[in-house]
Amino acid sequence: MQTKELNNIHRMYYVAVVCPPEIDEKVLQYKHWMRQRFGCKAALKSPAHLTLIAPFWLEEELEQTLKETTKQFQTELLPFEIRLNNFDHFSNRVLFVHTEANESLARLQFETTEHFQQQFPAAVKTDNRPFHPHVTIANRDMSPSAFLKAWEHFSKEDYAASFIADQISLLKLQEGKWHVIEEKKF
Repeated sequence: MQTKELNNIHRMYYVAVVCPPEIDEKVLQYKHWMRQRFGCKAALKSPAHLTLIAPFWLEEELEQTLKETTKQFQTELLPFEIRLNNFDHFSNRVLFVHTEANESLARLQFETTEHFQQQFPAAVKTDNRPFHPHVTIANRDMSPSAFLKAWEHFSKEDYAASFIADQISLLKLQEGKWHVIEEKKF
């Protein structure tokens, strides 16, 4: 009985374009600023990234198949530039670095979702919301009053960076942090 229970352990995963270290370091400074002033810690669990497939639960015994699915991803897209420009927010619950509209990124998100849904239709769901790529600074644990103070600061702050997207990354939640466990260049 205990063996069967172990085989049904589910873990959380997501697929993203992970930002390069220099952008991750800068975004991490913003995340620490939010933690120091408002106690926001949830966004510190992930590296700076653009989510392609939102977090989903999957039986851990299928992890190797999930990694293989990542390795098998193919696209005709060539590496492309992603531009980050200043800050934005979703209502008063999510504060983020704004990502400029990008047709290649939208296509990558569509193709990635389609690819993973073929292999894991029960786990990877279609998100009915419009694709709105962003690099999160603070989210679930930000109070509305903290948002108002933080937005007053970030709305006046300038930030611009760009990088070349040339791979997707599979991340897994382990011991309270998200870690890249597989990557696939395109």
